[in-house]
This record gives sequence, C-alpha cells and structure tokens, in this order.
Amino acid sequence: MSEQLLRDIKQTGYIHRPLPRYTKHSLEAAQKQLEVLDSRILFSAKESDASRWTFKGVGEMKVDHDGSLSITSPTVMPHWPEGAPEDGDYVNFGEAWLVQRFHRENWEPFNRIAVELKADFQGTPNTYVMIKFRNEGVIPIPDIYFREGVHGINLSNTDWNTIHLNIAELPRDVITEVEIGYFINGKSHATGDSMKLSVRSIQLELVDQQEVTKGWLPSPREIVFSHSGYRTDSAKTALAQQLDTEHFQIISEKSGKSVYTGTIDHVETGIGQFQLMEFTEVTAEGRYYIQADEIVSHPFTIGSSAKVWHASIWKSLNFVFCERCGYPVPGIHGTCHADIIAEHNGTKLAFHGGWHDAGDVSQQMIQTAEVTLALFELAERIGPIDEDLYLRLLEEGEWGLDFLLKTRYGDGYRATSAGITRWTDGRIGNMDDCAARVHNQAYENFYCSGIEAFIQSRLPDEALSKRLLEIAKEDFQYALDVFTEAGFDQKPIFWEHTYQTSESLFMATASWAASMLYMATQDELYAEKAVEFIRYVEQSQELEGIPLQDGTSFLGFFYRNTDKKVIQHFNHQAREHLYLQALVSVHETQPNHGEAADWLQSIQAYGLYLKKLSSYTAPYPMISSGLYHVDEHLDERSFGHQHLLVDERAHDDYKLQLQEGVQLTEGMYLRRFPAWFSFKGNNAIVLSTGKAASIAGQYLKDQELLDIAEGQLHWIVGKNPFGQSLMYGEGYRYAQQYSVLSGEMTGELPVGVQTFGNEDVPYWPQFNNATYKEVWVGLAGKWMSILADLYAADTSSTAESFEAEEVR
Repeated sequence: MSEQLLRDIKQTGYIHRPLPRYTKHSLEAAQKQLEVLDSRILFSAKESDASRWTFKGVGEMKVDHDGSLSITSPTVMPHWPEGAPEDGDYVNFGEAWLVQRFHRENWEPFNRIAVELKADFQGTPNTYVMIKFRNEGVIPIPDIYFREGVHGINLSNTDWNTIHLNIAELPRDVITEVEIGYFINGKSHATGDSMKLSVRSIQLELVDQQEVTKGWLPSPREIVFSHSGYRTDSAKTALAQQLDTEHFQIISEKSGKSVYTGTIDHVETGIGQFQLMEFTEVTAEGRYYIQADEIVSHPFTIGSSAKVWHASIWKSLNFVFCERCGYPVPGIHGTCHADIIAEHNGTKLAFHGGWHDAGDVSQQMIQTAEVTLALFELAERIGPIDEDLYLRLLEEGEWGLDFLLKTRYGDGYRATSAGITRWTDGRIGNMDDCAARVHNQAYENFYCSGIEAFIQSRLPDEALSKRLLEIAKEDFQYALDVFTEAGFDQKPIFWEHTYQTSESLFMATASWAASMLYMATQDELYAEKAVEFIRYVEQSQELEGIPLQDGTSFLGFFYRNTDKKVIQHFNHQAREHLYLQALVSVHETQPNHGEAADWLQSIQAYGLYLKKLSSYTAPYPMISSGLYHVDEHLDERSFGHQHLLVDERAHDDYKLQLQEGVQLTEGMYLRRFPAWFSFKGNNAIVLSTGKAASIAGQYLKDQELLDIAEGQLHWIVGKNPFGQSLMYGEGYRYAQQYSVLSGEMTGELPVGVQTFGNEDVPYWPQFNNATYKEVWVGLAGKWMSILADLYAADTSSTAESFEAEEVR
C-alpha cells in the first residue's frame, strides 16, 4: 500500500470517517487534457436566447442577472408525484427539468458535449443532476427501458462545474431535445428548504483521442493491464493493439532498470486480434511498469495477495462503511431512515441499520447478510497478517450482524427490504415514511441460518456466539417447516434480491446451511439434510456433456431444476458460488459418506466448465455468462423470474441476443454477456463466478482456477477494453458512478459492464445511469469474499505484507 493511503487510513480513525476522494487519476481529469478540434455553441449565457428553453416539473425557471438559466424547487413536497404508489414505495418527491428542443439536428460530427452547471442544494448530501437526450433517428433514444441517453453527474456544490461527456456512441443523427434537471430527494437533518440549478453554457465539441466505449479492442497504442497488479505465482499478461514494436520490457519503478524483456505475441481469438504481452516469469516483489517502445503503462504491483490487493480491501471497506444506514457517516449523511417501519404481529421496528443496498439508498436484508458473511470470512484470513484490518473488518461485520438480528422477529418472519430512494426526516407518522416488507420465506431463513452458523464460531463474544448458534438452528427449522409445506411453490417477492432464485440454487443454499450447522453442532440431522438437498443439486447438473460441433463437449454447469430444460443464468443478482459452496461444504464435512466421490466429481466437472468457458473471452480474463438454449424464453415461470420489468418484446429480443452469441449446436448458444433487458451490468456475475472458481481452486489446489478467480478482479481494475478501473479510487481512469444520494465513495463498485441493445460485446459509455453504473454494496462483499480465498491460497503472505510501498 502507498504511504498516502496508510496516512489516510489512520487519519480516518481506521475508516470511521470516509477516505478522501482523489481525482488525479480519474477519467474526468484525463478528459480535461483532450484537444478540442472543433466546436459549436448550443447555449451561452452571454449570447444565446433563453426563450428557446421551457420548464417542466416542480418549481420555476428564470434568467439570472448574468444571463444563465436557473431552476429552483423545494427540497420536499407535501404529497407524492401523480401516479406514485400511495405508500410512497420507491419514489421521490418529483423532478425539475430545463428543456430545450431542436429541429432534428445531426450531431454526428461531434463526439463530446461540454456543459457548465452550478448547483446550490442547501445541505443536501450529494448534488446530483442529470442530462437527458432525445434522438428520433435510426436508433431512438431513450430506449424502451430508459437506460440509454441519460447521464447523471455528482457536482461540487455551489461551484461552477464544467462537465465533459463523451457522446461518441450516443445515437445522435436526429436530436430533438435535451433536458437538464434533478430529482427532489427529500430532507435529512441538515437539508435546507430549497435547491437551485443554473446552466451557463452548452457546447458540442470534436476532440482527439476519444475514449473507447464499445467493443473488445482497446484504444490504439494503449496497454491494458491489471492496475492493482498480479500475485507472484499467478499468470501475468497485458494487452494492446497497434504497438509499433515486437518487444516489451518490464521496468522496475524503483530502479528504472529493465527486469524482463519479452516478445509481443500476435493472437487471434473469437473476439478479435490482439497483441499479447506475457511476463509470468517476473516473480520478484515490487512495483513495475510496462514499456513498449515509447508507450509506457502506469505502475502496478507484483507480490503476495497482501501486496497486490490489501489497498483494495481498505477501499472496499470504506465503501461499505459509507453505505451504513441509520448511522451518521461524516460528509455523506446524518442518522438516516429511522422512519422506515416494519410491522408484524402488533409490533413495529425501525428498518434502518446494516448498509444501503445501492446508489438509491434502498435496503435489502439479504444483501446486508451476504456482506456480513464476507466481512467475517475475510477477517479470519487477515487476522494473522494485519491486526488493524482484522479488527476493523470484525467491527463492520458486527454492525451488519446487528441488523440481521434486529430484523428477525423470532417466529420465522423477517423484515426483508424497503424501496426508499429518498432521504427522510426520521419522524414516524408523517407522509415521507416508508413501509418495509415483512415475510416468512423459506429461502431467506435457510440462507440466514447458514450465515449465522458460519459467523458464530468467528465471534469474539462467547455469549453472543452461543446465542447466534441457537438462532441459526431456529431459522433453519422455520425454513424447513415452510419448505415442507409449500416446497418450491412459495411465491417469491417482487423487488427482493432473491426473486430470481431457481429450485437448484434454493437447494444448494439449503444444503450449505445444513452443512454449516452440522459443522457447528455435529448433529446428524443436519448432515442428513445437507445430503438430501445436495442430491437435487447434483440432479440439476450437466454431467454427461453437451456435444459440440468441434467434437468436444460442455459439462459441469447447472440447470434451474432437475428437468434440465432451462440452464441456470444470472443477469443482475448472482449467486453462482453457492453451488460450489454447498458441494465443497458437504464433501468437507462428510468426506467418508458413500456419495462423497460424486460430490467431488461435481466439483471437478464445474472446474472444467469454468476453464472451457474462459476460452471464449480470451485474452481478457472476464468469464463468459454461459450457455443458453433457444427455447428457454418459452418457460414463462423461469423467464418471468429472471427478467424484471419486461414485456412481450423481450421474447423476440432473447432470440436476437442468442444470434449475437456463439452457436455451439443447433439449439445451443454461448453468450459472453448475459441475455438481459432492463437490468444490465455484469460485475456481480463475474465476481460470483470468480468466487465459485476460488472455492473450487482452493479446495482442489488448482492454480488455473485460482487464476480465473483473480482474473475477475483484474477485469474490474483495468484489464478490460476501456482501460478503466471500475473501483473508484483504485488504479487509474476510474469514472464517476451512479451514486445518486451519497455521492462518490472511494472503493465503490458499480453493477458493471453492459451491452448495447441485443449485442454481445462490452459497452461502457461514460453515460452514468442505472443499472450498469449504479454503486452496489453487495459487490464489495463479493470482492472481499474472493480475496479471502486468494489470501488463504497464498502461503507467501507475511506480517510485513501490508507495509507501505512507494507512493502511488
């Protein structure tokens, strides 16, 4: 870690205040350096006619004394917007927009737009504004899901901000409208009564060296690599195109001397032609950069897991802390959401605590539970090498555990989620309150019982540990009672993050929970249930193999149920790792069982599946989404559970999306990105699959699987076609994200890289919108969970591993 980060960690009280945000290496900072080749003024406070603008929404528009346009609104309203749910579920208090219409203008000669904005949002935690475009040309914008053509910006409050937005991939052949405005997101303790947004200028620009935003090929003559670095014993590669040399060097940042010279290989894969630089032979710990002729990369680390990834853990922990709900996070919000109320059996509780789910500050109990699990899992691995980080992970985990216990009614019912998307005043009984959902769901209770059983042995508080084990046993029984009565027919809860759960994933989760309880209690009842449930999982796995046209076969993946008609996919939420967690746990706790050899075979088959799957995105480490059958969309039950907020058009688009993938057989396709519609972004998917790889790699002692797991981290921190780190504050060229109410947080991770329309190539526009750019606290949990396995597999970790290196 850098000396600066160590100082920051100490100055925040070991993350009891947010880490500072450094913009030096951000994408926005890089944009300011681009040369403007041509421009056209759309609006200027000095020259333009303000009468071309109109206003819609809550508030009023006026022309200020300097000629700039402004809109002013209250920060809260006495009623919900027209058409909103009566209970205020997942709504704010309205919107305010400046609107300028254009007469079918073609903006294709320009690739950037620059806008000068100033917000004066009194006491608002984050000054978030939006720009929306309407195109009525070949590709209409916005799209049917209102994802494309909308850009959100976190402004510096009360200052003039110049926003540079890359529009190279925006369909703009017939532009008819631009809107600039904001959401009215309510009042917290410190919020004032009004909010004002001013616009001083808008200019179309043509700039040189515009960012790559779509496709597999990186920018010409740019080296794509893992910004955080590479573990000593892992595979090490970097990518490029159009380098004018046949050799590259690895240079020591400290000495400035070359430690390795390699030949640049020219590789052709199913996704394109690349120049590949491999330097796996470099194993000496240190800071290095890659040089190919005059092209030089930023520095990165080679070393133990702790050397490479420790900084990202502190930053991920910072993100989790900043998402605390019901806790005053300095510089972000005060004690929040005390008036989000869950009611059951005549009693009420304030559904705040744990961590906000995402950029919209909604709450999901199961998301908090999963992050809590990851914190305890990683803390166990960190303990021997970094006591400070161990104690801080433990503390944050205990905060999450408190919410997990608080929201449990003790009769099978739990407060499970709330759609908030606003700040509230904390006073119970007025109109800005929100009702939390309360349910007795078998799946949630199985999952929570396993998490509780796992955590209980890792708690330093003996009394709480014993009580938590009793709670885990109770929750398992509640789940078993409901499942015995309803089976798989219990209706899932719309908007819950478990809505997509398949039968096979349900049984994997239940089996894992049983194994955790068996490990804790040695009660044979749990051993029997773990075996009973895992049989369903095995019966849902493809072990015979799907024969391919090239004579090989695909095997090891899972179907949604034992019918084996619909393959298990994840397109938003992702829990692929639970299959491997269940298989490894039952094999580890019952190695002498008569079916143990079958469980091991299932683990090995899945490992082979991941290795084969990885070849379709080489030379990038991002793992493909998986296999799809042409008729899966005809299964209305599974299709409806997998894809939210879609209509009949999704069925036609599903077929088109498969055609953009790789045809394996007459009825089977491989998609590198999921088949998806309204909800896009694959970080949860690659991290969950990466966790499955790390579980299998650790258990089988398979270095290739561990490399696949670490590769998903590499993808996120820069080894992607865009050369961007998706973790804010880690690596280089990280961009603003969709964090509407809290603003940018060091360590935040977005939902992830998406695709455009029905295509199957990566698409990462600068446009900042849900869902792909929305920050998601569950991703920090998955990040830390993979690192728990990599640290466990890394025998070179030492007490000195986290000490400061040269500043980066």
